[in-house]
Amino acid sequence: MSFTGMAPQFALTLLCGFLGGLVFWTLGLPLPWMLGCLSGSVIASLSGAPVGASKPIRLVIMVILGVMLGGTFSPEVVARAGEWIPTLIAAVVYLALITFVAQFYCRKFLKMDRITAIFSGFPGGLSEMSLLGEEAGADVRALTLTHACRVASILLAIPLFLTYWSGLEPVERPEIILFWSHWDILILVAIAGGGLLLGKVAKFPAYHLTGPLLISAIVHTAGLVEGKPPELVTILLQLTLGSALGARFAGYSLKQVGKIMVLAVIMALLMLSVTLIVSALLSLVTDASFEALILALSPGGFAEMTLAALSMGIDPAFVTTHHALRLLVIVFVVPIFLTRMIKRNKT
Repeated sequence: MSFTGMAPQFALTLLCGFLGGLVFWTLGLPLPWMLGCLSGSVIASLSGAPVGASKPIRLVIMVILGVMLGGTFSPEVVARAGEWIPTLIAAVVYLALITFVAQFYCRKFLKMDRITAIFSGFPGGLSEMSLLGEEAGADVRALTLTHACRVASILLAIPLFLTYWSGLEPVERPEIILFWSHWDILILVAIAGGGLLLGKVAKFPAYHLTGPLLISAIVHTAGLVEGKPPELVTILLQLTLGSALGARFAGYSLKQVGKIMVLAVIMALLMLSVTLIVSALLSLVTDASFEALILALSPGGFAEMTLAALSMGIDPAFVTTHHALRLLVIVFVVPIFLTRMIKRNKT
């Protein structure tokens, strides 16, 4: 379907998401424009509504988000980088642990074949894992549903936990700037363009996000650009990301995928339990806070978790750095598994 043909679907997706966000906002629930939009979009998807988000739209949002996340870095972050070495090392070890737990669960309870279970167990992005898994011969439908349920469940559970258990609330900004100035827009467009070019040439993983993020982080860390993202832009990104994620369930009925979804949600909660335990232990032996570690180690999506950190004021640079490391490790590890599995399947 063309970009023009997808426009009405995307408009309906945003409308359903907005209505869900409005309900959450009215009820005073946390992150209404992320969690509420996600919930509204999921309900619409499973109800058979023609919702969806085209790939070009998702990529544009990823570019903007990459520039924004890079803006969470500053000269102070460089000075603190040495403090994060213990938790960064622990994050790699934790990645192996959570992947083992998840793939065992997929084999045992979701009854997946070995290849599908391994790719379902990696806490990477839905798009990357689905594409890599399909190339390796995995069951794409089960793989996509499992990852979508994982990210959606984690995205719903963690902010609720942080709000009602730890007492955190979305940050209040004393001076609300609705949008960027014309000069800021020019600089950020240059950052986005340069990041896209660098990411594509250097073949970065998910380069639409990581390329602009890297250039933006360098520019902000050097002190050449300062300032937090405007309130309106943050809300629009939460609305779009939450709605687009919920639209991943489009084309399925609750009856078709009910069992897989229930078991996948249980798996996500199991992974979250491991995350809470590891985060609690690390908070005792490092200077990192329990709340920051939860978001940094969470098996949710890169973009969703870092945006949640940005919205709740939980050291977004710390969270982004740890998720970036996890993404790089997964991208280097997955091809190794992929090559070995393809060879085994051919023999």
